[in-house]
Amino acid sequence: MRQNKKLIYALVVAFVFAFAFAICVKSSSAADEPETIAGTVVKTDKGIVIEAEDGDYIVKGQDLSKMVGKMIEATGKITESDKGDVIDVKSFEEIQE
Repeated sequence: MRQNKKLIYALVVAFVFAFAFAICVKSSSAADEPETIAGTVVKTDKGIVIEAEDGDYIVKGQDLSKMVGKMIEATGKITESDKGDVIDVKSFEEIQE
C-alpha cells in the first residue's frame, strides 16, 4: 500500500514537471515567430520608428530612413528593450493608400 502511494506521488510530480516544461517550450518558440505590423515610418530621438495602431516600434535590422513618412508593412521578431518595443525587420513593403 505504501509503495502505491509513493508511485502515485512520483507520477503526479513527473506529470506536473512535464506539463510545466511543455508550456515553457511552447511559449519560447511562439516568441521566436515573426510578426507583421503596419504603420508609418518616422524619425525620432530613439531612431527610426514604425508608428503602428498598437504603439511604436523601434526599427533594427533594416535601414528604413528612405521610407520616412510612408506607410509600410514590416515583418520581423518583436522584442522589448529599456527604450521600448523593438522590431528586427526581416522584410517590409510600402502600403499604397
